[in-house]
Amino acid sequence: MQHRTLVCLTWLIIITFAGVLRLCNLETRPIHADEATGARILSQRLTGDYQFNPNHFHGPLLSLLTEPLARVRSETIWQSLSIETLRLSSVIAGILLCLSPLLWRGVMGDYGAALSAALLATSPLLVYYSRMYIHESWLALFGLLGLTFTYRLYKDPNMKNALFAGIFVGCMFATKETFVITLLAWIIGLVTCIPLIHLGRDSEKRKFTNYLIPTGIASLSALLVSAFFYSNGFRYPDGITDAFRTFLVYETTLGHDKPLTYYMGLLLWPKHLLGQWWTEGLVFVLSVVACIYAVRWPKLRSAIVLIALASIIQVGIYSSIDYKTPWLMLLPWVHVCLLSGFCLSMIGSYHRITQICLGCFILMTLVFQTQQSIAANQGFENDARLPYAYVSTSRDLVSLEAWLMQLVEMTPEIEDQTVAVVGNGYWPLPWYLRMFNSIGYWDQPEVNMIDAPFVFVVEDSVQTTNALLSDSHVAFPRGLRANVSMTLYLRKDLWKKWIETRP
Repeated sequence: MQHRTLVCLTWLIIITFAGVLRLCNLETRPIHADEATGARILSQRLTGDYQFNPNHFHGPLLSLLTEPLARVRSETIWQSLSIETLRLSSVIAGILLCLSPLLWRGVMGDYGAALSAALLATSPLLVYYSRMYIHESWLALFGLLGLTFTYRLYKDPNMKNALFAGIFVGCMFATKETFVITLLAWIIGLVTCIPLIHLGRDSEKRKFTNYLIPTGIASLSALLVSAFFYSNGFRYPDGITDAFRTFLVYETTLGHDKPLTYYMGLLLWPKHLLGQWWTEGLVFVLSVVACIYAVRWPKLRSAIVLIALASIIQVGIYSSIDYKTPWLMLLPWVHVCLLSGFCLSMIGSYHRITQICLGCFILMTLVFQTQQSIAANQGFENDARLPYAYVSTSRDLVSLEAWLMQLVEMTPEIEDQTVAVVGNGYWPLPWYLRMFNSIGYWDQPEVNMIDAPFVFVVEDSVQTTNALLSDSHVAFPRGLRANVSMTLYLRKDLWKKWIETRP
């Protein structure tokens, strides 16, 4: 009874800690461009205008899972959506992710599962992006659950495991098309590890035919689940074909090409920035320790080999693709955190000195990760020098929004006049212009913009716009995103009125 109480208390502490790290000051970071586009898609779903776009924006499940949360908070249109509501969706996924190792207690034991959960709860990479409204937090959750039941299906090919494995793989598909990389890694891992884990032991051998029906059920359930979401409950069948067409027509944005070693440098290589060290290499060391002990413990070998191979294959595939962003590492890193928990699975059989050394190293890892997570999310969350901050939004937009609201209160009629945005790559600007009823978007400036109260110009078109609006507007340089500037043109009558109201 005492052991059970200790286990429950440990899990309560881990989940509480995970929630605090993810919820504290959730709204303070300026909204990211990807979050703003996700919010726009959510608003379309709330008003019944959503349609899956195979060319961009990923699967429908993110907005679908956030919709109930928005409705409960009475945020049913674009103008009423809040950053807290958006990010709460990812926070929920992040906390559930930390609970998921409970399903591995039968394999890795109480200590191993708790360690995996603690590493997931404190990882600065996972904490940072669990506070951001993007698909990857949900993909990481469904990926870990999918891995869990895929492994269970391998160990025990029955209908229940097949059904749950298929459901979670289907949810992965409906979340983001990159799920195929993880699925491929699992398949290669299973096929590769079979001769390694059996090593001639007849007790673990099963006939191939035992897997045929369960695998068919898993595949069918995955297809049905993903088809349900892509077709909006089978009401729009074209969504099903678009779901598969996205692998052929999906368009990536420019400017995200990185070298082969980008992910290794992001996660493992120590970096001294912003007055402290950043690395998650200690977790990698724990995962290596787990792999070493897999040689000694045949009972754990199949799980460890599968997760280790899946981790390596995913990182290898993502690293070989020129297009790279930090959040693409969430699901592979979840595998590494889960794998690291196995180093405690047989701790009772270790030498006393080994137990003490390993315990001290684990404590140091958790403390160091927690310190990084606090610094990344409460101190430097929007600093471009932070390893996890990627194309961060300028805080200029937050102060700009407040100033525009003051101008609207001072001159209410401009709320219904058309605000002009010139150029491309203007997100997340539309989020901060939600108080206006009419916003137009142009590639190049036009003569009729002379009457617009505000004209926002992104980089390339500034010179042309200057020539057009120099007599009618006052220009103010502003920040948009990290290393991306824009210019705000304010109509001169509004500027004069604003100046007159100042003390």
